Amino acid sequence: MLTLGLAEPTGLVSLPLLFWLKDGLGLRPGAIAAFEAVALAPLYFGFVFGFVRDRWRPFGRDDRAYFLLGAPIAIASYCWLAVNATSPTRLLVGIFVAVVAFEFLGATAEGLMTEAAQRNVMTGRLSALSEFAEIIPSVASTLIGGWIATHVDVGETFLVAAVIATVVVLQALWRPHAVFPAGPRLYAPERHAQAIRRLAKHRALWPAIGALLLWNFSPGWGTPLVFFLTDNLKLSPAEFGAFRAATFASGAVAALLYATICRRFPLRPILWWTVALNIPAAFLILLTHGVAQAIAVSAIVGLLLGMLNIALFDLLRRSCPTNLEGTGVMLGYSLFSIGGTIGDLFGSWLYDRLGLAACLGFDALATIAILPVLLLVPRAITSSRDGDSEPAESLPPPPVLAAS
Repeated sequence: MLTLGLAEPTGLVSLPLLFWLKDGLGLRPGAIAAFEAVALAPLYFGFVFGFVRDRWRPFGRDDRAYFLLGAPIAIASYCWLAVNATSPTRLLVGIFVAVVAFEFLGATAEGLMTEAAQRNVMTGRLSALSEFAEIIPSVASTLIGGWIATHVDVGETFLVAAVIATVVVLQALWRPHAVFPAGPRLYAPERHAQAIRRLAKHRALWPAIGALLLWNFSPGWGTPLVFFLTDNLKLSPAEFGAFRAATFASGAVAALLYATICRRFPLRPILWWTVALNIPAAFLILLTHGVAQAIAVSAIVGLLLGMLNIALFDLLRRSCPTNLEGTGVMLGYSLFSIGGTIGDLFGSWLYDRLGLAACLGFDALATIAILPVLLLVPRAITSSRDGDSEPAESLPPPPVLAAS
């Protein structure tokens, strides 16, 4: 996940690409937004990649085949862009292909993590680890990407990303027992339509996905917050970077804290308490009057955001149906991304008319709406602590469903 986070188009190359589109090719904001909307469109259909991963084993091999197939496609796409990055159309096609390749890689990684988490009864700790693994590339991409955009040619930037992606090929040669259990795997026939019906009838999955959709619908915590901090509080770009860095740092602390708490308390009270604490949290930003206060609020809110974020993905990983883990977890990511996009578009529209307070009000209402959704979660899913039961790998492995 660390490697993918750095190599994917939303990682190390994102800032250099943004400035190249803006300054190198002279694209206007609307054109850049349209470019990103098309290039990143596969992110909204992550569940399709998860379903393919769950239902098809390339060459009859395990998940490592996806790494051996997907990584070279991403590398080839980056190398093709490095040769000539002066055409917006060429950039769009190359980035789109790379995003598709990394969605397959991401779906495989998430499916493997979810399987291992369920088997070893550690969905909470691995969800915390996943959050931590996503934060580090985000921070690195923000800090290093800005320097690269200034000092390195955009073609060389794509070559750097290609080199990082080669590490994925090397990782595909590693077969740790904790991820790939030894022993024969049994296959039971199941048609694709049967698998889809089984997914649709899996009662535990849909409340988890609904909660993620509501959670990332954040009208006040995206573009409106950027305008509020830079226009109203007069934060400079560097100061705004410090504000974002404080949020990331607090998210890392939340991951470490959650890894301890999830072993002491069942998931159910963790979910309810973190939802309740996040309802008023964002309003603290309205009380700030300077850079220091804004950064302090960012640290507090970032900690609470991180805790609930991990708890909800813990719930998602616990709720995924057997042998459809990749589909379930990527469906959650898809709705998570869609909720964030809709929330930001609505928040940007609302901010121009009513200001940040109204945006935060809708943000709080969406968070409150998570509470009745949690009532729909089967109690058996949330009543245990991380590691309460014996690891599932001590039992006979469940049958792996293969497409007929």
